Amino acid sequence: MVAFLTWMEDRGIAPQTRLGVLSTFRRVNPEQAAFAGHRIRIPSRSVFDDILTRAEVSKILEHLKINEDWYYPIFFLWLSTGLRNSEIIGLTWDCIDWEQSECKITKSLKRREDSNVLRQWGETKNKKHRIVPLTTGVIKMLREHQVRMEAMNLCQPYGLLFLTKRTRSNLYDALLERVWRRTLKSCGIKYRKLYSQRHTFLSHTLASGNSPADVAAIAGHRLDELLKTYAKPTGALKLVEWS
Repeated sequence: MVAFLTWMEDRGIAPQTRLGVLSTFRRVNPEQAAFAGHRIRIPSRSVFDDILTRAEVSKILEHLKINEDWYYPIFFLWLSTGLRNSEIIGLTWDCIDWEQSECKITKSLKRREDSNVLRQWGETKNKKHRIVPLTTGVIKMLREHQVRMEAMNLCQPYGLLFLTKRTRSNLYDALLERVWRRTLKSCGIKYRKLYSQRHTFLSHTLASGNSPADVAAIAGHRLDELLKTYAKPTGALKLVEWS
């Protein structure tokens, strides 16, 4: 087993992939002693490696609107709210407060352990409800999306906001990953993982001068966790000037 792990490493196979192969071996044959005792170190990675610039976000959204119009609304909302994967996949129409321009996050549609596609309802990650404000642009986009879904008889009061294009069922990470990956490739942008949309929103929102407590509240993060993960020098420090 050591020789096989070394072989994978020598060929430049990523640590995450090697760990996945080893985990599969252990799951298939848990009693095999040869699979035990091996450790694969995963290098630490800063979330800042995944953050998109404003120019990149604009380029991505423009491409999606033209070439992936079915999935454009979910990515626009994702980059505008920083919701977790299971939260945005599980958004239902009753979560949108049109008058207050807010989105109520009260549940999530989590992946079932026995399937990459099928999902089941659950609580939010921290088991708390929260309110996420929506910009005028997001509200306009959601109204247009609603009209489109109504015309196709796909808009139910408590139904999902976003559905798959072909089967009209719930979205799932693998499908969104394919759309995301080909979009970044078409835009000539370095690949970032799907979750980078949350990182991008929270980092830019915090760097814009918003209260860390407010950002933590809409993110569903503890304040100390938010600051530890996303706070970094902006180079735009405003000093106190005494009269």
